[in-house]
Amino acid sequence: MKTFNLNKIILLISLFLISAVFSTAAEASCRYTDAGLLDVVSGNTDAPVYETSRSARGDQCSDTPDEYEITFYKLGLCTASTAANDLSSCQYIVDNAAGVKHVIVAGTSGAMAIPEFAIDPGTYPYMVVVLSNKLGIKHSFTASNSVTGVSSSAGTTCWTSVAGPSSYTNEQFTSPHGATTADGAQLISCGALADSAPAFSYEVINKLTGEECSDSWVANGDYASFGTVGNGSAEVSLLKSTDVFATACTDAAKILWTTTLTTPYVVTTESTWQLNMRTTDSVSIDFDGDENNNNIIKMGADPVQLYLTVTD
Repeated sequence: MKTFNLNKIILLISLFLISAVFSTAAEASCRYTDAGLLDVVSGNTDAPVYETSRSARGDQCSDTPDEYEITFYKLGLCTASTAANDLSSCQYIVDNAAGVKHVIVAGTSGAMAIPEFAIDPGTYPYMVVVLSNKLGIKHSFTASNSVTGVSSSAGTTCWTSVAGPSSYTNEQFTSPHGATTADGAQLISCGALADSAPAFSYEVINKLTGEECSDSWVANGDYASFGTVGNGSAEVSLLKSTDVFATACTDAAKILWTTTLTTPYVVTTESTWQLNMRTTDSVSIDFDGDENNNNIIKMGADPVQLYLTVTD
């Protein structure tokens, strides 16, 4: 066994990849004008923003957030799948019951606050991550036309201003992270660029299958398979704060993410480690979708993807 130093864990935040895996439909990247303005039409419409992957306008597009807050409980390598919530075969880079909070700032890199760790030499076909299902976004943009935010604030620049949290299903209920906001509650302020003051706005991922809490709750924490995610295939479930499978929107506190690796990690006594977090398109800029207004609702959070590189 070898103990590896913290300085061998590097977060390369400048590397990005699409990671909007919880959406029930294909995400679409936002289009910006040559002047660097979010392409938003003037006036009231149900399709204000241009979505590049669909080559059409809609009520949502995906962007790279200015800052992204995420809390890790576990990050480990495993010899057996953890999709059934059996983590007995795992060894950990992060294993912290209180959680390790990290803020990813676009275009920067930095070390995550974790202690030294030990991984036995061997071959590991699986990676497991347990993280909070409350995700934070701090973001702003300037649009080509005026947009209406919270309390009828209006202008071409909009920014996250209300903490929330909202829920992925846009429903109001009491979650382990507190009461979520009601459907349609605006969490974004708009005005002049000089007035922009972004704060973290949070979203709780409370459902993996279906679109409402009343939809059937799938066994094993609303289990969902998301297929290929870049470095393997992903299976995801929701957990309670006690680390057993969640059974409802009201008790979902964490995300259990199992990756079956395309290429297993091979750990030796001389291995070095690099952890990439990729956040392109991990914020969903969500408008009302009502033809009678041009309201912006929130910046929805989608999980980043993690890429751990183990080399000699």
